[in-house]
Amino acid sequence: MKMEITVALEGNPNVGKSTLFNALTGMRQHVGNWPGKTVEKKEGICKFKGRTLKIVDLPGTYSLTAYSIAEMIARDFVIHERPDVVVDSVDASNLERNLYLTLQTLELTDKVVIALNMADVAEARGLEIDVEKLSEVLGVPVVPTVADKRRGMDDLLSAMVGVAEGKIKTKPCKLDFGRHIEGQIKKIEEVLKDVDLGGHPLRWFVIKLLENDSEVIQITKSLKDGQRILERVNAIRKSEIHHEMEVEIADKRYEIIDKIVKDVLRKERPPAEEISDKIDRVVTHKVFGLPILLGIFASIFWVTFNVSAPLMDAFDGFFGWLGELTGASMTSLNAPRWFTSLIVDGVIAGVGGVMVFLPLIAIFFLIFAFLEDWGYMARAAFVMDRIMHAIGLHGKTFLCLLMGYGCNIPGIMATRTLEHRKDRLIAILISPLIPCGARLGVMTFLVAIFFRGNTATLVMLSLIVLSLALVVLMGILLRKFVLPGEHPAFIMELPPYHKPTIRSLIIHTWERAGVFVKRAGTIILLVSIGIWALSSFPSGAEFGSTYAAQLGKLFEPLGRLMGFDWRIMVALIFGFAAKELTVATLGILYGFEEEAALAPALATAWTPLIAYTFLVVQLIYVPCLASVAVLKRETNSWKWTMFGVAYTLILALIAGVIVYNVGLLMGY
Repeated sequence: MKMEITVALEGNPNVGKSTLFNALTGMRQHVGNWPGKTVEKKEGICKFKGRTLKIVDLPGTYSLTAYSIAEMIARDFVIHERPDVVVDSVDASNLERNLYLTLQTLELTDKVVIALNMADVAEARGLEIDVEKLSEVLGVPVVPTVADKRRGMDDLLSAMVGVAEGKIKTKPCKLDFGRHIEGQIKKIEEVLKDVDLGGHPLRWFVIKLLENDSEVIQITKSLKDGQRILERVNAIRKSEIHHEMEVEIADKRYEIIDKIVKDVLRKERPPAEEISDKIDRVVTHKVFGLPILLGIFASIFWVTFNVSAPLMDAFDGFFGWLGELTGASMTSLNAPRWFTSLIVDGVIAGVGGVMVFLPLIAIFFLIFAFLEDWGYMARAAFVMDRIMHAIGLHGKTFLCLLMGYGCNIPGIMATRTLEHRKDRLIAILISPLIPCGARLGVMTFLVAIFFRGNTATLVMLSLIVLSLALVVLMGILLRKFVLPGEHPAFIMELPPYHKPTIRSLIIHTWERAGVFVKRAGTIILLVSIGIWALSSFPSGAEFGSTYAAQLGKLFEPLGRLMGFDWRIMVALIFGFAAKELTVATLGILYGFEEEAALAPALATAWTPLIAYTFLVVQLIYVPCLASVAVLKRETNSWKWTMFGVAYTLILALIAGVIVYNVGLLMGY
């Protein structure tokens, strides 16, 4: 009995693979990157009948051909890591499209289990699949599942364990590509039969050579006598010059799939118009689609800010109470004053000033997860494609940017869904121009101090419009002058609408909000202590003589161009660590740590023009330290990281100088 079983989970995009992964692993997940790649790697643990199953969620892909990083990762994992079993998640309502990946997988390994997912959707469409016959034809177990309702999970786990331990025998179907292709396969197999192919199955390797697979050709070149082998392979290929092998092999696979589908699928009734189609006629309409999208996202922000406001006040009150209680306790124990200040003003006040934004971020991502699981986000990308086309990107980029409103880190990481490197780089570089939840919180706080009623609404709206205008402007400039290239084709499947489950929503929300919590517990904690030290030393000095003040005064001449004094420059500098620290820093600088006391102090010290200029600069300038770290990880380049930091600093300075001086000319 195997105590630990490695499972590779594969499948096409939008077949419920992620839902299946969540159903199997729950909260026992770890997210990282594939070694040497900027593609997300998700692993999870599942316990079943005394075994531990380590489930690796492979990138969603339509095939295992070397056309994209996702395809390479998926097939390399199966070949080189040799998982105990591969689970292929297949959309039961769309067998014909999904079985292409299945047949390619069966060419690679016999350790396969088919999860016939979304069986309820197939049933609702009047489709009846002969599961036993499909299993017999493919030669591997086929298990019907409904992942979002956790139906079929035990049967699937039993099949996975049975195949991994050899108790369930598999005999994958061998595809017959026709007389002349099979003849060429046999000839090339003779050439390679005594060659060490590094673990690659011989027949699969030969088929890939016939398909002109670039990766397999490179592997062949690296073999002993590789060039000679390639010459012989090419000679065999040229003996059939009237055939296009790649196309013919693909056609043969689809012929076989068509036959399989006809044998195992029965339509109980004529297909009726799906409710998804009825909804899509409205939400993707050329005229009404965009207003509906704007209305939905306006509602998201309204709900997020209104629901989170009392929770944020509660968090603020809790950390204030905790600071007072801790300070009083440490004073009664005669703790050194500097140590008490470190814990209360550095740790509790610093981390508390950040954690107060957690409700806002969590609520935003909860709503985002609901719309994503429901299926609307794919429609939003479709609707926004025409607008994103203006900056040389496609609609998927909009989803990455939208996630940035919660936190720029998941927004940057979401660019992994973009297939082309140049598209990813542009999306990564413009993502920080979207105001994250922390910046939105700071903006809301300051706008409420200096502006009232309709004016406050217009000010917030102007800042959001400015950020979007800069996203478009920088996207155009980057595409035209820095990363030129052709506009990519927009191909995105619109999945059927699903009823999200509470379990799935919690997992997705925690994945994204958890990044924020981890950041508060690590980077921001350390930076808060650093800010406290800079603000407290030299010991006994007035704040205007501390290291923080000296740093602010060093940059004050630059700040004067925008109407800023050294205090504002210190707040902006510390805001690089985390945008949430801006308000906390201003509180320390003006001698009021409570927001209620800070508001009148700022209203006295600043003019509305200075406040608006500060908001514009704070909106644009360099993303937080954690976002810069993620930017470096996702681009795998210090050059692009420094470029991202530098251009936002320059852009913020230009915008700040223009806003302040134009405001002065207008008499504000």
